[in-house]
Amino acid sequence: DVYQAAHPGINAIISAGTATAALFAVYKLLPFGGELWLNIAVIIGLITFLGSNFLGISQKNANRLLGYSSIGQIGLLLAVMGFSKHLGEHFHMVFFALFISHFLAKAGLFWLSGLIAKEEIKNWAVLRKQPILLFLFGLFVFTLIGFPPFPSFYGKWQLIMDLASNNNYMWIGLILLGSIFEGVYLFRWLGYAMKLEPEEGSSIKLDWEKIIPIAVFGLFIFLASYFTNQIFPSNFNINLIPVYFILFLFIIDFLPAYIKNTIAIAGMGYYAYYIYPAIEQDTLRLVFAGIFLLGGILTMFAGYSVKGRRPGFFPFAIMMYAGLIGLVEAENLFQFFFAWELMTLGSYILIIRGKKSILHAYNYMLFSLGGAYMIFLGIALAYNGHTSISLEMLQTASFPGWAYTLLALGFLTKTAALGFHIWLPGAHAEAESDVSPMVSGILLKGGVFGLLVLFMAMGGEQAGQHPLLYALGWLGAITALGGNLMAVFQEDAKRLLAYSSVGNLGYILFAFAFMTNIGWLTGLTYSINHFLFKTLLFLAIGGVVWRVKTHNMYEMGGLIKRMPWSFIAVLIGIITLAGIPPLSGYAGKWLFYNAVITKGWYFQGAIVFFAGTIA
Repeated sequence: DVYQAAHPGINAIISAGTATAALFAVYKLLPFGGELWLNIAVIIGLITFLGSNFLGISQKNANRLLGYSSIGQIGLLLAVMGFSKHLGEHFHMVFFALFISHFLAKAGLFWLSGLIAKEEIKNWAVLRKQPILLFLFGLFVFTLIGFPPFPSFYGKWQLIMDLASNNNYMWIGLILLGSIFEGVYLFRWLGYAMKLEPEEGSSIKLDWEKIIPIAVFGLFIFLASYFTNQIFPSNFNINLIPVYFILFLFIIDFLPAYIKNTIAIAGMGYYAYYIYPAIEQDTLRLVFAGIFLLGGILTMFAGYSVKGRRPGFFPFAIMMYAGLIGLVEAENLFQFFFAWELMTLGSYILIIRGKKSILHAYNYMLFSLGGAYMIFLGIALAYNGHTSISLEMLQTASFPGWAYTLLALGFLTKTAALGFHIWLPGAHAEAESDVSPMVSGILLKGGVFGLLVLFMAMGGEQAGQHPLLYALGWLGAITALGGNLMAVFQEDAKRLLAYSSVGNLGYILFAFAFMTNIGWLTGLTYSINHFLFKTLLFLAIGGVVWRVKTHNMYEMGGLIKRMPWSFIAVLIGIITLAGIPPLSGYAGKWLFYNAVITKGWYFQGAIVFFAGTIA
């Protein structure tokens, strides 16, 4: 009630100042109570964190929402104090990372609330008229939720890992659940600000003396991010070259689109050259690096068709590609998870740029957030009893059944397997014409690569009879059938291609689940083929949609004369997708046949081949 009734400036002082003083007092008093007081602090803190964020979901008033978020964050910090005996020497690092994120982001949001003077969160769409303020709003939101490269990401990682080392999985579950609740209302709010139409006549009076504090809070978040990266353990250190390149693209965002596009392509080309010596002996990483970087360069060429400045597109496109290639480069689980979340952040912004994409981008982010926390919990379960966070640690994971299952479920949210595919059709259909091939042809392979890392940790071909792989094989077959069946009933060309991608990812999942040499060869072949023909089809259909101003296929007749090159491109893509010789799709189909016979999964294979007939 106080947060809703008081002036936002007072709220900023209460949230970032008064609450901080109270926390300091608690920090000084807790040691006098011994272990009992620490346990009470944990219980009260986590109930507060969970309850406040749950209540925040129903809030529509901006200051009241921020109030619940502030109470929740204070609860988490109180719980961290209670966990001090579990955190040991990491306590101060964890507390600093979480506290500084809350302090700066919440102060910035309350100050922004006073500047906007809009009570309802839907009315924050006025920020669309001020891109700098919209950027800062997004910065504060992502900092609060704990995305990289912000300090809260480091703090939550170390907190969860230390709790896992002490078997405190119930507390971990409550922290991650509370974080999901927080993401539900913060991403809804961010979506409103980015996509709803501002009220007629609404505007923001820009007085520089009022904007400077918000900008300073944003700048301090970046400085704190760099400092946090330096003080955390050395094996946490991230290759910051891509991050610096993203910041550079933000700085030059005022330039025309074709200049930024050229710079982005050149940067990706240089980075491909830079990392090639490190991965040239690893065929698997080399193949996926080619899809992520060389494929990214090819899709970026479509950006030359866009006139004007195209603000915000290029930094987030490169952010997505930086996350994808970071998966390939990762030497340990922290770096892998950092890259995974960076990929999610960039791809979310690309998806929400579509005209009618607010709901689809929201669904995508909720699935991604839930998937990321499944991966996080899976890593925590695997980490118990270990001191190393290397990728090889997964081979000797504690609680392997639970850890591998959670990791697989997390990765499946990006492969759009049946049940996890809900976000994909709408996101593809409403995304910009050159974003659809990025998402379908390239982004989905991030989940595939994650599964391959998991499969190798499970023991490669020796794990071929693992129940999880058998279940994933069935899921792949059903996904292939379901995706292609849903595609049959589509009149929207881009939705048809989206459902087709669901089916294609089912083929890939099914092939890799064989855990045989020929199965993996089939999976790699289909991964490359899907990238090539689906990117080709989405780019061609994007051009057609731009030309005829409709997504409906029954309104696209007669284009063979008006757009002959697009017709040829679509024909090539369809022949490849159908597996008709002499194109590469036929080779993939033949490999599939041999892989099924070798593995002996005849019934699942029959389902997959029937799905191919439907396609």
